[in-house]
Amino acid sequence: MALRRFLVTGVGRSGTGYTASLLTELGCPTGHEEVFGPPRLRNAGQITWPPDVAGDSSWLGAPYLDALPEGTVVLHQVREPVANVRSSLRIQFFSTPSWYRIFAEEHAPTLLVGSEPERCLRYWLEWNRMAERAREMPALEYFRYRLEDIDHALVGEICARIGLEVTPARIAEVLEQIPRDYNTRRDKQNDGDWRWSELPPGGTKRAVEQLAASYGYGPETAEGTLHVQPRAQHASG
Repeated sequence: MALRRFLVTGVGRSGTGYTASLLTELGCPTGHEEVFGPPRLRNAGQITWPPDVAGDSSWLGAPYLDALPEGTVVLHQVREPVANVRSSLRIQFFSTPSWYRIFAEEHAPTLLVGSEPERCLRYWLEWNRMAERAREMPALEYFRYRLEDIDHALVGEICARIGLEVTPARIAEVLEQIPRDYNTRRDKQNDGDWRWSELPPGGTKRAVEQLAASYGYGPETAEGTLHVQPRAQHASG
């Protein structure tokens, strides 16, 4: 079975680097911001894929769904919103000048206004909406899943969708070798203790709550995050 072209995308701080490492270790060379990353996007030229890279894992790819080749599999990876906001606040995404921040604000101008927590909430909302556009594009195959759900069965389904033949034993081995917090385990203690109930109220928060519910996230937990409901049926199109 030949590998299919694919893009793992969603809002930043949702584990795209982890997924790139996971799929690469399973035998599918997957770039992390290799196709959709600063070196190529700064030039604003035509998007080209290296011949030895079957897929790319990058939140920066979400605005470019229209440029993806026909038949590309779009793997929309989502993360619980409070954990995502905490991570964005830790790295001071909207208070520190960077090319990444400029990129986000150029593609979603609503990110230019509001307090930093509100902008982080809106970032989660707007970028996930952006990735969801792939669901309505007939030339693309869309599959959405939650970062929290990544396990043997889900990895097996992702591999099947991209044409990667791998045994369950190998999946189990790699999942043990590369846990979900592989890239952030040393930094999570600095993510802060913002709670869902403490995040700025208003239209953005209501929209985030509605979209999060459609992804299977429920009421606030004792830890201040939104409850990860039992795995719902994944959305594909």
